[in-house]
Amino acid sequence: MDRKKFDTFCQRLAIQEQPLAVFYSNEKPSPGVTLEGSGHVCMFALLKRARQKGETVYFDEEHVGCFGGAYYMGFRTTMMPKIEYFLSCGIPGELEGERYVKDPETALKYIASMKPLKAKGKYLVFKPVNKLAEPEEAEIVVFFVPPDVLSGLVVLTSFATKRMDAVRIAFSSGCGSIISNPLKEAAKENPDAIVGMFDVSARPFVEPDILSLAMPKKMFQLLLDNQDDSFLITKSWEKIRSRIAKK
Repeated sequence: MDRKKFDTFCQRLAIQEQPLAVFYSNEKPSPGVTLEGSGHVCMFALLKRARQKGETVYFDEEHVGCFGGAYYMGFRTTMMPKIEYFLSCGIPGELEGERYVKDPETALKYIASMKPLKAKGKYLVFKPVNKLAEPEEAEIVVFFVPPDVLSGLVVLTSFATKRMDAVRIAFSSGCGSIISNPLKEAAKENPDAIVGMFDVSARPFVEPDILSLAMPKKMFQLLLDNQDDSFLITKSWEKIRSRIAKK
């Protein structure tokens, strides 16, 4: 990555929180932080350490936080038992349902459509892009941004890819929207960027004005390469950029 292009990109979009590079590794990050113990913890609680403190956060098969996290990270091939009831109506007296999906049948169809890729390494690493060091290389780049910054990223993605449908929103868990969905997009010739963090269960672990945008590295590179002659140099964007900067 051209660091000068990246710094200019962040300045033009008034990005104050570093995007995170996401990649698999067989080397345990050092220094790095991971979940402690085996209790239920949402991965987004730990990701704040990477987002806000610039630390390297990693997960492995024994430190994933929850069944869903393990599944979407590619460390497990199945979800929790009776997941179709958990996502929908529940089972009276046995399992409380989240009621995110209308019925178990619809939930099963959704689960069948997901099929996360198997983890390509022992560790799944999240690290601020500006702290990547050789030979580290992002597979996915994830932004956690407020609506004004997201608007700039969405428009720039369409501009850079020459595709008006290059950004997609789909029903997903929070971890699915920043891990498994964008990883599958990376295998495509014309990938989509994924807008996420609509997961009601995960939202308490991000700020109320924050959404995510995740994309394969090659798509992120297109944004860097096509910024100079985009709307980012216009007076229209400067009005928004100034508003972002004031906050």
